[in-house]
Amino acid sequence: MDLPLTGVDVYALPPVSERFRGGFAGFWWSHIPKSRLRSFLTQFHRAFAPGATVVFVDNVFAPESSTPISHQDAEGNTYQKRPLEDGSTHYVLKNFPTADELQRAVKRLAMDVEIEFLQYYWSMSYVPHSDG
Repeated sequence: MDLPLTGVDVYALPPVSERFRGGFAGFWWSHIPKSRLRSFLTQFHRAFAPGATVVFVDNVFAPESSTPISHQDAEGNTYQKRPLEDGSTHYVLKNFPTADELQRAVKRLAMDVEIEFLQYYWSMSYVPHSDG
C-alpha cells in the first residue's frame, strides 16, 4: 500500500492505489470533534473497496471506571481533565456517543449497521456505501 504510516491528516487522507477490504479503528471515535465526524468518515471510506467491512470500538462512559467529564463545549463535545506523571494536566476530547448518535452518524454512508453496547465498550460494524 502507498499510504504512509505517519504524518497523515485523517480529515484529508491521500488517495490510495489499492482499496482495502476492511478497516478498524479502536478508541478513535471518541476523540473526533462532533463537527468533524462526517468529514472523517467520508475520508475514511474512500480507502475501502465495495463490500468492505468497517469496525469501530470505543469506550462507554462508566461512572465507576471512567475519568469524570470536566466540561462540555458549545458543540456538545465533552472533555476529561487528565493528569500526567510529570504533574501537568490536560483537557482531552472524549465523547461518549449513544447508539442513536452512532446510527445517525453513519446514516446514508453505510448499510448493514450493527451496534452493540457492553458495560465498558461499544462496537459498531457496517459496510460503507461505495458512493459515500
